[in-house]
Amino acid sequence: MIRLAIIFFVLLALRATSTEAQSSTSPNLSSLPDGRPEDYKTPPKTKNRLFFIQRNLNQNTIVYDAKLNADGSFQSEPIDAYWLRYGSNGERKELTWLQRTFAYGYNARKDKKDGSYWITLTAWNGRKIHLHKDKNGNPIATVTIDGKYAQLDYIWVFADNSGTWPKVFHVDLHGHDLLTGKPVFERIKN
Repeated sequence: MIRLAIIFFVLLALRATSTEAQSSTSPNLSSLPDGRPEDYKTPPKTKNRLFFIQRNLNQNTIVYDAKLNADGSFQSEPIDAYWLRYGSNGERKELTWLQRTFAYGYNARKDKKDGSYWITLTAWNGRKIHLHKDKNGNPIATVTIDGKYAQLDYIWVFADNSGTWPKVFHVDLHGHDLLTGKPVFERIKN
């Protein structure tokens, strides 16, 4: 229940700071896709890309990249979180204070033993994300998805933003099992 309340505040923050026009009529929810639409763009994979968040409300995407020092260690603020505005022309845009504080920011706690970080998303602290290096020295974000130890690929949020208050129907976690390499999926329903 706490998770869903947090997600509610995420969507409320987005509604308050959105620069895009929203329809004043409620969408026909039966016509909306249940999962991430095929025409949604996937942010290009980069050396430091960790995961991204997309929503059914528009194609704008929140991207999370690892921030590394010259020696390859994580910086004290280990993640660069920002928008890719696919709903307009795909440009990068920084998160606003409100979005960082209540929606798409994160809290990080450094593990002094190995220099990795434990991350919780501001909008959803129900699961800790472990930010560390894989066997090849590349930064990855791992989390438990459907009971499996997995690398987090992306989060899909399905909501209706047409009323006074946003209504989240579900949040999907997508990744791949680090033991088998197979895709894993978990839906958290409201």
